[in-house]
Amino acid sequence: MPYHLDSHREKFQNYISAYTIDSFFSSLLEVTELKGMVPYDAGPKDITTSDLNVLLPGIVSHYGADVPVDVFFQIWSLGNFQSFANN
Repeated sequence: MPYHLDSHREKFQNYISAYTIDSFFSSLLEVTELKGMVPYDAGPKDITTSDLNVLLPGIVSHYGADVPVDVFFQIWSLGNFQSFANN
């Protein structure tokens, strides 16, 4: 339950539960699409099939090692958020 922490001197304190965060992202995904593309050369290191082989086993055996990969993504659900004290 929301409460005021006297140990903190801030006049405005806010309480956000994990349920609030879950419902926010569920509602967000109902009204907008979260999708996009990450080009292979977007970061400090190029994304290759060898990098993705951990998440997608067999991609190296099918396409070869160290082949540049553009990553397309679409998020359908977000949930199971956790919150911790003083974090």
